[in-house]
Amino acid sequence: MKNITKIALASVMALTLSACSSTKEPLVYDNFQANKTDSFAKTTMRLAGSNKFVDSSDGIEATRQVAGASAMQLGQLLMLDFAGAATSAINESALENEPLAKQAQFIVKVKNVSLSDLKNANQIVERASKKIDQLASENQLMIADEKSTSIQRQITYKSNTYCENANVASISCAQYLGHGYIGSYDKLKSEAYVVFETRNTIISLFMMNGYRGDDVYLFHPRKISGGTFSSSYGYYAGSPIVIHQGKVYHFITNEKAGEGSDLDDLRYIFYRKNDDKKQLFDFNSKDMSFSELPLDAKL
Repeated sequence: MKNITKIALASVMALTLSACSSTKEPLVYDNFQANKTDSFAKTTMRLAGSNKFVDSSDGIEATRQVAGASAMQLGQLLMLDFAGAATSAINESALENEPLAKQAQFIVKVKNVSLSDLKNANQIVERASKKIDQLASENQLMIADEKSTSIQRQITYKSNTYCENANVASISCAQYLGHGYIGSYDKLKSEAYVVFETRNTIISLFMMNGYRGDDVYLFHPRKISGGTFSSSYGYYAGSPIVIHQGKVYHFITNEKAGEGSDLDDLRYIFYRKNDDKKQLFDFNSKDMSFSELPLDAKL
């Protein structure tokens, strides 16, 4: 059953990944500046090429939210998703038509890029892609197999320690990366920001945990889910977030760089359903380990 789960999750991720082409036109700034009251998270998504993200006092308005979620137990909330009945309880937000808000996104800053270099966008995207491979290597994730399709790279990793931890929750040690595109370019700083949609955020979060460089960001929506009625899965971060230099940032008005919480303290839930079996897991991004939770666990 575990192998079936892995295959099912991999298939859904591969089939549903909607990567953008590197030919997408970037936003070009003469001298990018953060808006005075914008959060670090919102500013990051502007660099990713979107001006649609919004801040609020509690950080929940940047993506969908479930009505009454604060009063619900986590198990009840997830059972709605498992049953496919959550639609009626979901409020549409201002970001309903923003593709970046739907899935997790790596955002990589590439330095020393001239305006003329933008004509060779694929070369810039390739530099950013190598940075993500570097992150994997620094976290002892070696590439065991790699396949490319018209929309994505499918990367399978091997590790003496961490991939075995993922097996506890029947998570494949693999990542699915869209081919990437340049979201924005800053003329004054000669910096381009490259965006890659990423699936299997277990791997993405693990890679970001120990990285303290200033050139890689990870956006994660409140919840990512998929599958069928009989077999489904999801990742739950509680609210939309941006991860950078080991910190978690929310879309909270005036939350600036350095004011985020530690990534180690993020409550991150993985849930799945196979036939009639439902399971919840707490995920620790420091070592890619899982702890199973009761279905009535509190948020």
